[in-house]
Amino acid sequence: MIKAIVFDCFGVIITDALAVILEELRSKNPGKAQDLVDLLNAASRGLISSEESTEQASELLGMKQEDYRQLIMDGEVKDERLLNYIRTLRKNYKTAILSNISNGGLHRRFTKKELDTYFDFVVASGDIGFAKPEAQAYEYTADGLGVRLTECVFLDDREEYCFAAQGVGMQAIQYQNFEQAKDELEKLLNNPEA
Repeated sequence: MIKAIVFDCFGVIITDALAVILEELRSKNPGKAQDLVDLLNAASRGLISSEESTEQASELLGMKQEDYRQLIMDGEVKDERLLNYIRTLRKNYKTAILSNISNGGLHRRFTKKELDTYFDFVVASGDIGFAKPEAQAYEYTADGLGVRLTECVFLDDREEYCFAAQGVGMQAIQYQNFEQAKDELEKLLNNPEA
């Protein structure tokens, strides 16, 4: 029986500005794009601070730090429709956010009140030292919610993270858009065998 629903942040709740930057960079300079991926992965695991990540990423992209921060801010938009749906789900299910992000990154994007309104548990990979697709990230989230892995549904826009969630026993939905994800989730939630 499903007791908890876990949401990714970027590409699901908030548009993924870094994915757009990386896609453009890959077409121009694949080596530099890989350097940026490595840098972001280090920040997501808490190996470097958010400040170090911003400094190194802006340097890598040949931008001023304030321009890089602004580019990210301008490209990140919260999906209010999804957030309202999460609030509705929370009446009957535990909810969590699990994001590959540097220390404190979620708290820079959401107020404490927002996080408290939508989620029972908040997990930033940079705070725990494990990032998706590592099993420990999913296990930590289920433990924090007080549920078994098999009692969770995980939604993420990245297929490999969905496969990893399934690998530890969660059910998973690859998020493409709000309507598709809501439809698939409600079919699962209304299935007594799920």
